[in-house]
Amino acid sequence: MTKIFIDPGHGGSDPGAVGNGLKEKDLVLTISRHIRDILLAEYKGVQVRMSRDSDVFLSLSERAKRANNWGADYFCSVHINAGGGTGFETFIHTSRSSKSVAHQNVVHPAIFSKMNVKDRGKKSANYAVLRQTNMPSILTETLFIDNANDAKLLKDSKFIKDVARGHAEGIAKAFGLKGGSSKPSNPNPSPTPKPTPSGDAFIRQVQTWSCNYGYKIVIDGLKGPETRKALIKILQNELNKQFNANLIVDGIPGPKTYAAVVNVRKGAKGNLTRVLQALLYMAGQNPGPFDGAFGDGTEKAVRAFQRAKGLSVDGIAGKATWKALL
Repeated sequence: MTKIFIDPGHGGSDPGAVGNGLKEKDLVLTISRHIRDILLAEYKGVQVRMSRDSDVFLSLSERAKRANNWGADYFCSVHINAGGGTGFETFIHTSRSSKSVAHQNVVHPAIFSKMNVKDRGKKSANYAVLRQTNMPSILTETLFIDNANDAKLLKDSKFIKDVARGHAEGIAKAFGLKGGSSKPSNPNPSPTPKPTPSGDAFIRQVQTWSCNYGYKIVIDGLKGPETRKALIKILQNELNKQFNANLIVDGIPGPKTYAAVVNVRKGAKGNLTRVLQALLYMAGQNPGPFDGAFGDGTEKAVRAFQRAKGLSVDGIAGKATWKALL
């Protein structure tokens, strides 16, 4: 099983490069999520983790540490450039290990092939995330956020998806992953079970997301125990990643899980909110779109659930609310 670690640069209090109404931290998170989803949906024998899947700050050392502790086979840090230029470039560490060079020679042209822009070349630098990771690694810089013409492309959702596909296809080629949408001999290469037309559309979204996250379940649109268990595993995993909860990721909520949950309230974004929205829906409430954004609809659903369970009604998913949902 090949382990790919995707690192969306910056995040939280660090916006990265800013220009033309765009923030680097937002763009690279979107690209990274697409890379992850393509790899998991279209290729076999691959596991993917991300340093962050929400708008949070992580130090450079922590990003490398997470990849090292997981035992990743490849580290890909995704960035957007700035500083008065244009085009695409990639970096490996100045030590230029043979594997990093070999992978860069495959990944760089695969990404570049998806863009009609200037090729700034394959480069090397002593960047911390490249220096501190134990595995072959690469850092990609897609266009310049402060260049008006580049920014127009960065605002194009199709271009962003193409960039992500270039990353995924390059990584897949470098590691010989089987599958890929370009292979007609395998018309359904995805390890994710194909959704059925029956069942609830919201639950199918939840199930598809759970599969993309890494927990393979049947996508049937039904509110079954398999779906609930996957959601609890995701919750436990996120609590471990974000809050060092040291939980066993088994999908079984116990006292340690109840004690580890944190307050999630209006304005929150990310996977904890997605799990909350899914559990609220499975409990008969309507949180609105399954988007990981705690807005008015999710707050209204939390309040309705709290009233139904005889809890204090504050619209905040605190420990008592989580326990009732779990």
